[in-house]
Amino acid sequence: MTPIYLQRGALHSALGTDLHAASAALQAGQLPVPSSFLLHELQQPRPYLAVVNSNGESRQQRCDRLLGETLGGQTGKLDDCLLIIASTSLDIDDLEQLIAAEGGFRPEHSTPLDLLAKNLRQRWGFADAFTLNTACTSAANGLLYGARMLAAGLYERVLVLAFETPSAIAQQGFGALDLTSPSGAYRPFHPERDGLILGEAYAATLLARVPGEAPLAKLLGGFSACDTSNLTTTREDGSHIDWVMREALRSAGVDAEQIGLVKLHGTATGANDRAESNGVRLLFGDTLPPLCVLKPWLGHTLGACGLSETLLLVENLASLPGVDYAAEALLPLSAKPTSIAADSLLLANFFGFGGNNASLILQRCTGAQA
Repeated sequence: MTPIYLQRGALHSALGTDLHAASAALQAGQLPVPSSFLLHELQQPRPYLAVVNSNGESRQQRCDRLLGETLGGQTGKLDDCLLIIASTSLDIDDLEQLIAAEGGFRPEHSTPLDLLAKNLRQRWGFADAFTLNTACTSAANGLLYGARMLAAGLYERVLVLAFETPSAIAQQGFGALDLTSPSGAYRPFHPERDGLILGEAYAATLLARVPGEAPLAKLLGGFSACDTSNLTTTREDGSHIDWVMREALRSAGVDAEQIGLVKLHGTATGANDRAESNGVRLLFGDTLPPLCVLKPWLGHTLGACGLSETLLLVENLASLPGVDYAAEALLPLSAKPTSIAADSLLLANFFGFGGNNASLILQRCTGAQA
């Protein structure tokens, strides 16, 4: 795969108002304070990690602000730039509010899935725009699709915008599947893990074939595929995950032994953590590289996690947080903050509902000439 640069990035999340604030909180070990929603089926509260200091911004306002931050001084004409919107919820929260206000759903309430992309394209002047929804791999696949478009010479730049907003269908749906944590303790790979904590996030990055002035990282390779052995999940023996990671390595032209860190998907759900644990051990055997998890600090941001976690990862290689249950974890997580070399090769995993699995091979850029 042709290496593609992440020239700039922006993140609004429960961990901070921007990428810098989120990184500072992560390095200080500050877990965000969750709000909660009521799980109707059980009449029980469940934690939720909302974006901090939203100040009543609408999704359109926040998307516009995020695009402005990501483009920075590179605005001008965008007729050479493709916009990819990656999300599981898209505008479902708007529809839910409309239904609540008008006392029920009517056919005329429906909107095309690409309406948001169309509106943003028209307002900002992008060359083209489309939406991508592959569950938890949406943003990771957005990066891979963007890289392919650039490598083919179809566009000079690609802006990937990923977001996940609070929606009843996600909150109640994950709760009904018994996937949300009753305890509020988000503990991926803990033997007694009890589920995930959903999180809200907005993230964006600008991709190009050239590094630009201060690039964040290089996307060296990646692979995505759907495990069709099950309608909702992936094989718990880890075989499909192992294959996806190997194909990602092959696309980047590197071996497993060259990987300096694995960013695990780590949802803290039973089947997903087992599948990933087995897949990682199939790939690396007994000699595992350093491992890290990021969802306890962001929540599971669903379709946005492929970008929200990627940005947080590449900005914090000098100090990635440990977990206080490391001695009990299914995989050898660290109890102390982990520091790895800035130019290390990174394997980042994103494994989605429905068995869509994606892995990215990344490398932090240390300067404009990286």
